[in-house]
Amino acid sequence: MTIEDAIKEAAARGITGLPEPSRLTHVRVWPGATQWVGEVGEPPHNETVGEGMFDTKDEAQEAALQAVADGRALLVSLLPADLAATAAEWPGPIVNAWDA
Repeated sequence: MTIEDAIKEAAARGITGLPEPSRLTHVRVWPGATQWVGEVGEPPHNETVGEGMFDTKDEAQEAALQAVADGRALLVSLLPADLAATAAEWPGPIVNAWDA
């Protein structure tokens, strides 16, 4: 079962407060003027992480991956036990990174 499937099933069971799925499956890291931006999610559901700008590409990617991990942990805490058990099957996030 995918994260998307788990969220859909939980919503069908009446669970509220569920996150937008792409914020748990997609990371983007791209250069700003002199710093790096880390984002989670896919447009139009993407959002920056941290203060928005990081000194290095690695810092931005680490912050975005941590935001995904934190979001997944929150999701697991919201899911019924049978759906939470599927977390072991969820693939890692897709990471897209651009060079400066």
